[in-house]
Amino acid sequence: MITMNTVDRIARSSARTVLSTAALAALLALPAVAQDAAPAAPAAPKAPAAPKAPAPAKPAAPKMPAAPALKELPVEGQKPSAKEVFTKHLEATGGKAAWEAKTSMVAKGAIEIPAAQLKGAMSTVAAAPDRVAVSMELPGIGTTSQCFDGTVGWSMDPMRGPAIMGEKEVSQMKRDANFLRDLQMANDPGAAEVAGLVEFEGTPCWHVKVDGNSYLYAKDTGLMKGMRMTAATPMGDLPVTVLMEEYKDFGDVKMATRSTTKVMGQVQVMSFEAVEWNAAKDDAFAMPAEIKAMKDASKAAPAAAPAPKAAP
Repeated sequence: MITMNTVDRIARSSARTVLSTAALAALLALPAVAQDAAPAAPAAPKAPAAPKAPAPAKPAAPKMPAAPALKELPVEGQKPSAKEVFTKHLEATGGKAAWEAKTSMVAKGAIEIPAAQLKGAMSTVAAAPDRVAVSMELPGIGTTSQCFDGTVGWSMDPMRGPAIMGEKEVSQMKRDANFLRDLQMANDPGAAEVAGLVEFEGTPCWHVKVDGNSYLYAKDTGLMKGMRMTAATPMGDLPVTVLMEEYKDFGDVKMATRSTTKVMGQVQVMSFEAVEWNAAKDDAFAMPAEIKAMKDASKAAPAAAPAPKAAP
């Protein structure tokens, strides 16, 4: 799991998790009903129901605010190409040979949502070519997980229950789960381009645009400082900002051990404490029984009958 797609997949999982946990935390904060409360007064007789008025048209979903513009900085000399930025980042995190030797990763750490005073455990398992499973567990709420087995993507959380991802979410997961993505981008950046030098969280960074997302690489070290992206969620596309910090060595490669995700005014902090390379097991990506049942049911559902033809 290389740094760029590590951030991508965790950021998208974070967007979904922040929304779920924020709603559940609000419910948990409601005062409990006292067991010895006075008995309720008898209900007054109901008046005859008035005829229902036609339901008003559902208002369009509000447009999500965009993140503040990045402050542009002057560039001395010629700005680097996207290939040069990706290559410097790859070398700063261990180099091509070290990353080519990695076929999977198992990472464990913690997740925290400060505003809700929640802190729990999280784990990420990824394997070549494009499988990934992310699990986040918060006390009093439960476990939120997402998985992509290379073909099917699904999620499970305490609020929505089991769900099979739609076409757009699966497309994002498949791209983000590419285990060798950073190696491939350094070799062939494709349409990626360096938009300029900007200030991101107080650090001068090269701003690289990739597939409509913004990746920020520290000008001095070459390490990835963060990203701005749009995540497909059940609530629609949401703008997400991620800050990456505290890089540490895990064997012969370097990874950010702390990332802060901001989405819809909510903040989520994730930290990694342990990373094992080439240790992922196939059962980490196994489809749960609930998801398999949903998938089988969708296959067995009969196709809609064609509408009858109008009489001549």
